[in-house]
Amino acid sequence: MMKGRTLLHWALAVVVLSAISLTGIEASAVSKQATPKDSRAGMLVIDTLSSFGKLDEKAVPFFHDTHTKALAQQGKDCSTCHVKNEKGLLSTTFKGTDGANKNDAKEQFHKNCITCHSERASAGESTGPTEASCRSCHRDAPAQSGRVSAGFDLKLHATHVNSKAIPAASGEKENCSSCHHVYDKKQDKLVYAKGEEGSCRYCHKDTAQDKTVSMQQASHTACVSCHLEKQEQKLATGPVTCEGCHDKAIQDTRKAKTAKTPTPRLMRGQDDAILLTAPGKKAEAGMGAVVFNHKAHEMVVKDCRTCHHEKIESCSKTCHTEKGNKEGGFVTLDQAMHSKTSSASCVGCHNQQKKQKQCAGCHSMIPENKAASEQNCATCHEQDTKKAGAMLKMPKAEKKAAMQQEIATREQSGGTYDLKDIPETVSIDVLADQYNAAQFPHRKIVASMLKGIEGSELANVFHTEKGTFCQGCHHNSPASLNPPRCASCHKDAVNNSASAKPGLKAAYHRQCIGCHEAMDIQKPQATACADCHTERNK
Repeated sequence: MMKGRTLLHWALAVVVLSAISLTGIEASAVSKQATPKDSRAGMLVIDTLSSFGKLDEKAVPFFHDTHTKALAQQGKDCSTCHVKNEKGLLSTTFKGTDGANKNDAKEQFHKNCITCHSERASAGESTGPTEASCRSCHRDAPAQSGRVSAGFDLKLHATHVNSKAIPAASGEKENCSSCHHVYDKKQDKLVYAKGEEGSCRYCHKDTAQDKTVSMQQASHTACVSCHLEKQEQKLATGPVTCEGCHDKAIQDTRKAKTAKTPTPRLMRGQDDAILLTAPGKKAEAGMGAVVFNHKAHEMVVKDCRTCHHEKIESCSKTCHTEKGNKEGGFVTLDQAMHSKTSSASCVGCHNQQKKQKQCAGCHSMIPENKAASEQNCATCHEQDTKKAGAMLKMPKAEKKAAMQQEIATREQSGGTYDLKDIPETVSIDVLADQYNAAQFPHRKIVASMLKGIEGSELANVFHTEKGTFCQGCHHNSPASLNPPRCASCHKDAVNNSASAKPGLKAAYHRQCIGCHEAMDIQKPQATACADCHTERNK
């Protein structure tokens, strides 16, 4: 009996050792398994076969930059895995898989990848998984690839426009035709249309549409092919690796180098100022017309698509009509301009700016659903309908001058009271009991906050009165150098369940602590009571 048990134990041990050995054989076929710590912008996920239905195996996390570097060390290039089309552009699909059926595509991946790995392994070189280790490729991807959008902003666009490596076409002063094109139905081909240049994303969406390839495929085919061509010509060019465009740290470094460099204006025939009006008869009456400083806005947005998110033309021309239509998603012109949540609307974009630390101290305390006042509207909209109506009928040159005068006058508003007229210190002692009065360095705080918004055209325009800035704290009082005390509204010392208003103690703490948190001010901390008001001796 004991002998039988001993044999059984040995048999189990052999099975376990065999399993461990087989696992070890499979694991040893790859030099290093990728873990979430290995994640980087050069990681792609190969799930090509998912277009044929549910995958038989897990998708493959593929470290593209690692492979391109390994190929370069062998004197090989992108043509090892990719082919060029008749125009010399590099295909983004793996060679032999474009148009192939499921089995043929699968065979192409296995044959090419495994063959390359096996050849390197035979040569004693570090390589990837071989045929004996399916799970080394087909496995869960790292949780985070660290990949961000390439971020083709106005400064990067200007770099391409000014590049000597990208010559202008014959008869053209600028090199716009090197990248921009439209589809000509009559000729059934892509052509350059001068004056119609727009964002690539106007045509190339996130996924392919009919015969129009996706933005991902269009940008990688065109950009990488161009960069490789310039590299072969020994010319200064852009990145040819995933990380070069998509790594956040690399992007931040590039942006830091050009942060103080003025962004060149991208001209496309636009005026410096535009008179925005409601459509139809309302436009003729000049009702609510807005003198819009287009030039100033160009300097602070990422690109034209920030506002013109579908096409570059008047918002109300085809998409956002007075009543809305299908093409514009039934978003009316009024909604398109005034939505508080859309980053593409005027109000929504301004609200995003208010979230910056230097602004959030005041604006985070203002209820989002607070209705706009007539003064808010008048900051942008011309209230004198006769004046606006007359401006509409002016000759172009005269109207241009009138709008520039309107903008100049508007930008002279704002500011606040002279600092010497603002109390240096305010002693908050109405609730002094366990703690001494809080000595509030009023003038110092005002000066610090004003410095934070110095040079902000947005603040300069919307802080319409000298007391507007003061209303950040004195939120329900008129704009005044001598606003009423907080206790004039918050009459109860502590919260009263019968009142919607917080008690005076809660109002002080919510206002001060809320501002510090919104502006990320570390000292004093919300829990450090004695930092603001010292504790009384017991």
